[in-house]
Amino acid sequence: MKIAIYLSGIAGSLLLLIRNTGIILEFPLNKLFLILGLILLVLVYLPLIIIDEYLHNKKINRIIDSYKEMDNNTIQKEKGDSKNKGWGMNNSPFRERKSGLTWGGGNIHGANASRGNRKSFLK
Repeated sequence: MKIAIYLSGIAGSLLLLIRNTGIILEFPLNKLFLILGLILLVLVYLPLIIIDEYLHNKKINRIIDSYKEMDNNTIQKEKGDSKNKGWGMNNSPFRERKSGLTWGGGNIHGANASRGNRKSFLK
C-alpha cells in the first residue's frame, strides 16, 4: 500500500507539474495532464493516505489495549530475577566517569569542585 501511495502522489504531482510547464510551452494535451493529475491526487492518493493513517492508529490502539489488560507483575521485572551476574556496562567500578562534579576536601577554606577527578587516588 505504501508503494501505491508513493507512486500515485509522485505521478499526480508530476502530471500537474507538466501541466504547469505546458501552459508556458503550450503542450497539446494540457487539459489531459490536469485531469489525470487531479484524479490521481484526489481519488487515489488522498484516500490511501487516510486509510493508512486509520490502520496505523488502529494498530497503536490495539498495542495499548494489550498492555492495559496485563497486570503489573508481568510488565515489571523484579531486581533479583536477572540472568546476568556481575558488573554491567553502567555500574562497573573500573569505568572512568568524567561527567558531574566531584568535591575534594581537606583544605582550610572548604572543598573545591572539579571535573574529571573521580577516584583519582586509585590510579
